[in-house]
Amino acid sequence: MANFRTHITVAVVASATATLSCMQADVISHQQAVILFALGVLAGILPDVDSDYSVPTRMLFKLLSVLSAGLVVACFVNQLPLIYLLGLALLAIFAVQYIVYPLFASVTEHRGLFHSLPAAMLFALSIVMLGLYGLHWSVDFSWLAAFFMCGGYLVHLLLDEFYSVDFMGRSLKASFGTALTLFSPSSWLSYLLLYMAVGAGLYMLPLPGWV
Repeated sequence: MANFRTHITVAVVASATATLSCMQADVISHQQAVILFALGVLAGILPDVDSDYSVPTRMLFKLLSVLSAGLVVACFVNQLPLIYLLGLALLAIFAVQYIVYPLFASVTEHRGLFHSLPAAMLFALSIVMLGLYGLHWSVDFSWLAAFFMCGGYLVHLLLDEFYSVDFMGRSLKASFGTALTLFSPSSWLSYLLLYMAVGAGLYMLPLPGWV
């Protein structure tokens, strides 16, 4: 399995290359280029979020803590005194770090559902939904962002599989085949739900004009 430095380096190179290609084709603005580049890099480390103490996991939950505190402040800024706002913000941070994080760690398994092709597709469709209904992006740009998410995700999975091959010894390591997973009989219900969610997203979301 590739380490964090390798994943982030390859993700940056791959995302920058794809972003520059889109800019040269004159299909995105400079602002959109920054968004696509960031999504590609994020996707390049996202699958390791199921590793309890990995760098991506720590980064994600620190970000979620800050976002939760900010959301609480935004919701009650005109209703509560400052001291109560600060208390609620600290409570939100505590809840994410000491309740949500341990719960997430207890129900996830490294190289489990997050290291699979349907997970890559589901994250991509989530970007389409966020772009269309949350950020009010165009349909075409929302799907382009989804391709960057899916592409970065797949780069991570492929890199893990590449590092599962011992080229010198001409053998496969025990971890080979655990990254690019399509289905696992031991987690059949979880995979079924994943595929159902992907299918529902493809059915409900509007397709881009170039399809």
